[in-house]
Amino acid sequence: MAEQQTGERTEQATPRKRKQAREKGTVARSTDLNSSSVMFALAILLPTLAAGAASAMLQSMRNGLTVSEATADIGAVGAHFWSTVQPMIAPLIPILIVSVVTGVSVGFMQVGFKPTLQPLQPKLERLNPVNGFKRLLSRQSAFEFLKTVIKLILIGYIAFADVKANQDELLGLAGLAPRAAIGWTGAFIAGIFLKVALAWLVLGVIDYLFQRRTVERQIMMTKDEVKREMKETETSPELRSEMHRRRQRLARSRMMQNVKHADVVVTNPTEYAIALKYDPKKHASPICLAKGRHLTAERIREEAKKGRVPIVPNPPLARSLYEQVEVGDQVPVQLFQAVAEVLAYVFRLKGRRV
Repeated sequence: MAEQQTGERTEQATPRKRKQAREKGTVARSTDLNSSSVMFALAILLPTLAAGAASAMLQSMRNGLTVSEATADIGAVGAHFWSTVQPMIAPLIPILIVSVVTGVSVGFMQVGFKPTLQPLQPKLERLNPVNGFKRLLSRQSAFEFLKTVIKLILIGYIAFADVKANQDELLGLAGLAPRAAIGWTGAFIAGIFLKVALAWLVLGVIDYLFQRRTVERQIMMTKDEVKREMKETETSPELRSEMHRRRQRLARSRMMQNVKHADVVVTNPTEYAIALKYDPKKHASPICLAKGRHLTAERIREEAKKGRVPIVPNPPLARSLYEQVEVGDQVPVQLFQAVAEVLAYVFRLKGRRV
């Protein structure tokens, strides 16, 4: 019983699991949301293009029905075809632009931008008829079937209701002028188009929420998987090195902040720099607040200048301090005499006594 419970996927996916799933193409996305968004955008755009599209359509029909006196060779047929199609190009350009921009934007909002080829890689389990039969009987397939049925019912009902409500006008189209008939028909189709697009858009949103829930369920983890991932992450060499680098940066930052509290900085003068502080009430000997070589030593000297800390060149002492004393440690007995002389010199300049 305990083994069964540990095998249940009861834990939310970790960021690492989500990243791996995304790389495999397991992301929540709805093709219906994409298609319905494009259709809805076009339904809003169509009324503004209706007049121009109607004129272009009439012109295209005139050009196509015009009897050409040219011979029926390839060049003449091509020219006649181009004169027929050309008027419709201008109205189609904004439709194409809106379709592409809307489709790409909605797709980007769903899954972001991280292309992967892993879903396209061939997998032998996809050829297994048992797995295919299971997919047919899965919850996802049932939802897709139900969604298709609902779409057909909605679209059919909306079209039937509009046709029934406007049947008199539809029958009277034969008595209208061509331009007026085309204009009314365009407005009628645009109305149906908008209603269908809106209903489909609602279904698309529901579909997207269902896909998100399905993906969340697919990538859920067992408690053992979470523990194993935590262990792998904690022992990861990359993570350890990154944590080590962060600790080093924090330590250097704190060390540089302590330089302004030093009594003196002993230098090589360019290769080494060691910041010392002596407080007889707290420590029996001076302590090292900061130390470094090359670039770190240069930064220590810069911080000392900013904090008006005396800088005393003493190459032998600086090298010995760098090799024998760590940050936060007290100066060893064998170096105390040399350090005391430096501190005495500095304190004399400040009017203090060692």
